Amino acid sequence: MKKIHKIILAVIGIILLIALGVFVYIKVTYISKAEAREIVLNQAQNERDNIHITKVELDIEENLYEVEFYYFNHDVEYESKINAKTGRIIYTNFNRSSVQVNTNQNNTNQSSNTQNNTNQDNENNITIEKAKQIALEDAKAKESEVIFTETKRDLDDGIVKYDIEFIYNNYKYDYEITETGEIISYSKDR
Repeated sequence: MKKIHKIILAVIGIILLIALGVFVYIKVTYISKAEAREIVLNQAQNERDNIHITKVELDIEENLYEVEFYYFNHDVEYESKINAKTGRIIYTNFNRSSVQVNTNQNNTNQSSNTQNNTNQDNENNITIEKAKQIALEDAKAKESEVIFTETKRDLDDGIVKYDIEFIYNNYKYDYEITETGEIISYSKDR
């Protein structure tokens, strides 16, 4: 009986040592969640007090922190991916809702409101060339400096959008632009 107790204690001890080793490895190898939050806040500079961080999650397999946040007073959600070892931001994406919908109405009315908003002002709709120009201006690039990998007009949930992708300064840029010229999604990735 004493032999079984010794074996059980030895197994528990080994498991605790392994768990401690993993814990120490993570603490030594990766930046902390607080540091990942601080990196996002420092990126915002002057608007630091207007940021609400909704998620900070470590993906050990990818060695990344995913940080989701939004600015108060903006209709934009952001996601940043931070190298968990170096603390360098390697990816930032944002999504903006271009349609304001009254949440007190039922879903049927919301659908019709969305459709009405996207179909009005057809004379103000842009061409794919204008969408490319909007993306280039936002990236502070010239057409001669980029390589376009995709430019297409798409219909997504009843909304006409332009998908514009290009390579510039070793970064891949991906834009979604409405037919009225509003950038609703943007990402910059290495």
